Amino acid sequence: MMSPNRISRIIRAPRATVYRACSEPAELARWRFPLDMTARLLGAEAARYRMTLGYPDGRADTFESIFVARVPNERVVERIRFDAADRAGEMTVTTELRDVEGGTEVAMGFETLPASINPEDNAEGTRQALGRLARLVEG
Repeated sequence: MMSPNRISRIIRAPRATVYRACSEPAELARWRFPLDMTARLLGAEAARYRMTLGYPDGRADTFESIFVARVPNERVVERIRFDAADRAGEMTVTTELRDVEGGTEVAMGFETLPASINPEDNAEGTRQALGRLARLVEG
């Protein structure tokens, strides 16, 4: 069984298409959130963006992300800092891409997940988001 801190999925699309969806803030706002939530890009410039994730009950989590590395068609590394005090600290999200038969494997790893985020909930939300990514980029 894969660690709840590392989730992967095969996306039936070329690696360059998947990379663009994983490395551009406006594209991330279209897919990288659980099914029962919403996302809104608040702003982006150079290697930084701010986004709000909305919950069904009206709550929201706002965060800032800094791209630490963007290796075209291979890897994206982000450092994410949430505004909420109960989400204190900096989380690192690493998205790795590799060619596989029929498409691209997307593997997302999470380091230093805030203590208030349950790893299993994060894993399930990531699986849901990767499903949304597949629907977005698969022809």
